[in-house]
Amino acid sequence: MTVRPAEVATLRAAILGTNSVKIEFDTLWRLWNQAAPRFTGDPGQAAALHEALLELSGAAVIELPKQAWDKSTVPALPRHVLVPSARRLGSERPWVTFPWCRRLGWVSSLPVLSPALFADLVKINDWLGRNDAEKLPLVPVRYRSAEIFAREKRLDELERTTLFGPERLSLAMLACTRLAPPAPAAVVGSGPDVLIVENSDTYWVAVQELRGSACHDIGAVIWGSGKTFPAQAPSLATDVAGQGPLRGVAWYWGDYDPAGTFTAVAAARSTDAVDVRPAAGLWAAMAGLAVQEAGTVDWTNAVGREWLGRELWDRLSYVRAAGGRIAQELVPLGLVAAWAGEPDERTPAH
Repeated sequence: MTVRPAEVATLRAAILGTNSVKIEFDTLWRLWNQAAPRFTGDPGQAAALHEALLELSGAAVIELPKQAWDKSTVPALPRHVLVPSARRLGSERPWVTFPWCRRLGWVSSLPVLSPALFADLVKINDWLGRNDAEKLPLVPVRYRSAEIFAREKRLDELERTTLFGPERLSLAMLACTRLAPPAPAAVVGSGPDVLIVENSDTYWVAVQELRGSACHDIGAVIWGSGKTFPAQAPSLATDVAGQGPLRGVAWYWGDYDPAGTFTAVAAARSTDAVDVRPAAGLWAAMAGLAVQEAGTVDWTNAVGREWLGRELWDRLSYVRAAGGRIAQELVPLGLVAAWAGEPDERTPAH
């Protein structure tokens, strides 16, 4: 079949529409299938594309390579083509004409790019040119960021832009990974479980109480650092206080207020590798205590009823009705060791 002028014109428009200086063969083949769908699956499909490319080359729409040809087809087809008009457009858009490596070829098609992001992408391009990322060991993301940009947090910032995403940048492309921040922990025994507490003073009290008691199976106390624990929870699957991965249950206890229950639920949902459950006996110890800051706490849309257990949630309803809260520091010191020594009482009733 002979190539029709309309098909060549459609291919020409598609090529120019990419605004790319260099178009790889895979893209070229896709554009040709769209421009001349009647050739799809036809034995003459490659010959038809060859004919169309020669015509566009003769019209100076594209430049064919001198040596980069795939000779496995008959006739041979170029591995890429260059688009001179896109190169001219690049005088005000330097990323359009920049010689990106294969994995960053998409950058030349971006409609806009700030000078700062262009400079960052050039640094990534240089790094990719010097390294085979697939053969490098994974390192934490800020180590790779420091290596590429001499700024350890730059990849954190770039990951929040549209430069990261499908068919664009990824941490895997840069042979790095994001690790959960470590959770401060202290060994208090040899048991498989851990107790996580929200507040720092409670952390020290729990450490002291459990180190002074041998009648429990809590291996470590962890400071949840307030609202940060959901981000830290996955790290327990890697290490707890230098003792290796968590072997048992992560029992969580925080303030009874919307922030405290939200943090608990978010931590439980943050990873499947760590079993985060409520330290029911310690939450229950709050029931009956005097309400703090009545009338100042908004419980609207608060979460935690299913996680904490409906029975315990109902026992604490007077706190919500009063618009107040109860801090875990109000619970008597000795109850931490008492709770740890009664493993059968830890799981809440639902």
